[in-house]
Amino acid sequence: MRAAKEAKQTMLEMAADMMDAGVEEVKAIEGGFGLRDGSKKVTVEEVLHYCYRTGRRLLGKGWWCVPKVKLDPETNQGDPFHIFAFGTQVAEVEVDIETGQVEVKRVVAAHDVGKAINPALVKSQLEGSVVMGLGFTLSEELVIEGGYIKNPSLSEFLIPTAKDSVEIVPIIVEDPYPNGPFGAKGVGEPGCVPTAAAVANAVYDAIGVRITKLPLNPERVWRALQAHKGGAGDTVAGSSRR
Repeated sequence: MRAAKEAKQTMLEMAADMMDAGVEEVKAIEGGFGLRDGSKKVTVEEVLHYCYRTGRRLLGKGWWCVPKVKLDPETNQGDPFHIFAFGTQVAEVEVDIETGQVEVKRVVAAHDVGKAINPALVKSQLEGSVVMGLGFTLSEELVIEGGYIKNPSLSEFLIPTAKDSVEIVPIIVEDPYPNGPFGAKGVGEPGCVPTAAAVANAVYDAIGVRITKLPLNPERVWRALQAHKGGAGDTVAGSSRR
């Protein structure tokens, strides 16, 4: 935000130069800049071309430092981090009790993003995070034997692709963060966190078997079912929130 303000100031100066006026006489208007008395105006495109022709680089810079956390050294009480993101996810699954195959039908992901500066991008971030979480939940398993990784390629360590995605319903919750730009918080990683718990709880709701090791691949689910000796029919469905 600070970088954008500095870049905007450069554009104001260049617009003033184009209109033979002082910077204090220029203001931003819809689609460009104009004199405060309304006598002249230039478009953003014209200012950008003018910057290029005159060799003026349209750059802005800004920096921000993470606020210091406050922990009581005697009790260790306080906030260990300067910002907290909150969210909840609901997963709907179907489990084939004959094969142990888990199919996630839908994930609803509601997350506190502080302020959604670009709502479309925020929703895309949430969707991508959920897909990453599904990979961690259902298929990604690093096999290590004797200190060696036994599945070192993506043909054996299976990550989800676009074709493996499911119906995802992203819900933006805005609780502004005072130290973030316009109240924004981070949104890239929080969506990954509750996915596995939501799916695992849904599987438990469906088959009555609590599985505490990931991924929930067919073999692991089938073995858990056999050990439990429960369930009937071909498929069962469940849902959970986390």
